[in-house]
Amino acid sequence: MRKINIVLLLFALLFVMSGCERITDTIISPPETSDTEPLTVMTYNVYLGASAVDLLSVESLLQVPEEVAKMYNNVIASDFPSRAAAIAKSIKTYQPHLIGLQEISLIRSQSPGDRIAGGTVLAEEVVLDFLQILMDALQAEGVSYDIASQVENIDSEMPMFTDTGIVDVRLTDYDVILARSDVEISRPMSANYENSLTIEMLGLEVKRGYTAIDATVAGVTYRVVNTHLEAFVEEARLAQTHELVDILSNETLPIILLGDFNTPAPDGPGYQVLLSAGYMDTWQMDSEGSGNTCCQNGEIFSEGDLKNVGELSERIDQIFLRNIERPTAIVTHTVGDKPTDRLPSGLWPSDHAGVVAQITLD
Repeated sequence: MRKINIVLLLFALLFVMSGCERITDTIISPPETSDTEPLTVMTYNVYLGASAVDLLSVESLLQVPEEVAKMYNNVIASDFPSRAAAIAKSIKTYQPHLIGLQEISLIRSQSPGDRIAGGTVLAEEVVLDFLQILMDALQAEGVSYDIASQVENIDSEMPMFTDTGIVDVRLTDYDVILARSDVEISRPMSANYENSLTIEMLGLEVKRGYTAIDATVAGVTYRVVNTHLEAFVEEARLAQTHELVDILSNETLPIILLGDFNTPAPDGPGYQVLLSAGYMDTWQMDSEGSGNTCCQNGEIFSEGDLKNVGELSERIDQIFLRNIERPTAIVTHTVGDKPTDRLPSGLWPSDHAGVVAQITLD
C-alpha cells in the first residue's frame, strides 16, 4: 500500500510540473485561505476625453483651429470630474498597492491666444488638472494614495476658434504611478523614449515615455514600471517596446510592468516581443469576462452626451511580471466596463477598462 501511495504522489508531482511556462497558458487559482494580503496592482487609461486622430491627420494648417476646438469641446463634454469619481470608486473597491495611470492630462488655456500669430507665450490658466481631480476624488472616497512618480510626455499648444476670439489651448500628457500610503517607495525615475512619432504637417513630436519606482510590499521590493506606448504607428510602437525591454534588461529586482501597450494580446507584435523577453502576462483565462479593455466606441454630441455603440474588442491594457517565481495564485479583473459602472449621465468612466491583478506569492 505504501508503494502505491508513493507512485501516486510521484505521478501527481510530474503532472503538476508538466504545465506550460507562461502564466497566460495555465490557470492559477486562488488558495482557499490566505493569511497575507495579496500584492494588488492596477493599470488604468483614464482617457483624455477626445480622439486626436482628426487633428493629427489635417492636410492644411488652416484646419488646425477648427479641429482643436472640436477636440477641446469633446474633452469638456466628457466630464472628467464625474468620471474621476467613478474611477476612484473602483480603486476603493480593490485598494491596490500600486496603480499605473495613463492619459493623465493637464489642460491649460490662454485668451487671447498668440500662437496663430507666431507668439511663444505659454498658456498657464488651468482648465482641467486630471491628476489633482483624481487625487481629490480618492480623498473623498477615504482612501489614501501618494503620487510616487510621473513622466511628462507630449506638451503641445495650439490655437482654436471660439465665439469670443482665438484662444490657445495647451495639452500636457503624463503617465503616473500612485502608491498606497502604506507602501514604501524609492528610486523614482522617468524618461521619454528616443523613438517617437513625428507629425511633419504640425511640426509636432508625439513624445511617449515611462516612469518607474522601487516599491516594498510585505518585505519584498519590486521595480514598478508604467508606460503608454505609441497608439497610431506600429513601427514607432515596436521601437519603443524594444527600448523598454533593453532599458529593463539588467534589472534584478522583480519587475511589475503596467500600462496601455497598444498591442493586442495574444498576437500583437509588441505583445510577442514582451513575452519573448521573459515577461509573463498576468491575465487569467478563468477570469470573469474576456479581459478586453479597448475601446468604448463613443460619439460626443453637442449636448455633451457620450453615446456608446460598440463593445470592448481588444486587450491592450496589461500587467506583466518578470524576475518573479510563479505565483501561487493570481486573480484578475477588469473594472469600469460593466453596465453598472456607467455614470447616471450615461458616460463610461473611460473609453478603456482598467485591469486589476491580485497576486499571491510564496
